[in-house]
Amino acid sequence: MPENTIKVDISFQSLVEAISLLQPAEKQKLWELLDADLFPDDEDTSEDIAEIQAARADYAAGDYTTFDEYMQERESQSA
Repeated sequence: MPENTIKVDISFQSLVEAISLLQPAEKQKLWELLDADLFPDDEDTSEDIAEIQAARADYAAGDYTTFDEYMQERESQSA
């Protein structure tokens, strides 16, 4: 533990109640801290980020197929 850290014992129920009183932005920050602590190796790689950006660009350009269009195409291929 860092030198100026204070350990506090708090019941889980008290913690849940305290969290319920937080503002949405504070809850989001808590979520991010917990996510980083629970899944430290779950960071997006530069390849992941590039793929996400490419998919968003395709979507913004209208280059996508809706689920209904996909199903129609699939049905016409099987007929």
